[in-house]
Amino acid sequence: LVLLVPELTFLTGLSDLRKNSRILKDIMWEMVQSPQQHYQRLTSLLRRIRDTPDASRELERWGLRLDTDIYRTQGHILPVERINLRHRSFLPADDVGWHREVAREAPIAAVSFNSWLLVYPKRLQQLAKDLLGAMRSSSGAMGIQVGQPTVQELRDDRIESYVRSIQSSLGSQDKVQMLLCIIPSGRDDIYGAIKKLCCVQTPVPSQVINAQSLMGHPGKIRSVVQKVLLQINCKLGGQLWGVDIPL
Repeated sequence: LVLLVPELTFLTGLSDLRKNSRILKDIMWEMVQSPQQHYQRLTSLLRRIRDTPDASRELERWGLRLDTDIYRTQGHILPVERINLRHRSFLPADDVGWHREVAREAPIAAVSFNSWLLVYPKRLQQLAKDLLGAMRSSSGAMGIQVGQPTVQELRDDRIESYVRSIQSSLGSQDKVQMLLCIIPSGRDDIYGAIKKLCCVQTPVPSQVINAQSLMGHPGKIRSVVQKVLLQINCKLGGQLWGVDIPL
């Protein structure tokens, strides 16, 4: 048994910072650095150690000497792999990302979903309408057909309301291809309950969207909806893109 003195302990992690987007953005900027930025920060640290007498003496006491530049070697650069979509192939940009291409063209295999369920609380009604409109406007270029969903508008955003509504809808319809739920921001408990229901108790592909991610300018909503459509296509057995095998 280990007894910890509360006054001498502290929590670790970022749980409280997730709600502060500005601090989170600063942290990510510190973590995601380019190779050139890594190099500059390392050489800056080495110069500071060299120019600080106390640090230099401490290193000398250990018999250590740090060069003011890091070791350089010639790296092996792999050739760029070609990404294949249904109608064309392309080479990724320098950032090694191809989201724009897969969001504007048809994937290798697209699965249309015509029998699906949309669940949201009444206070998020307008957000659900915006989501549905963005899905229809974005799906055509991606080669995915989105049918009219069965809509379940909840009176409140309690866990029980979500679970009862989903169970009732899944039990009354012959086959539901996909369940899409919009949940209020910061409600991990609702997310967990929906996933437990859809993965364990009544298996059905599901997509849960945080309401916060749909709030903002139309460009942001369109970008989120494109990613959602790609995820749904994969969950229904579609194939987004491929590479030449063998590499």
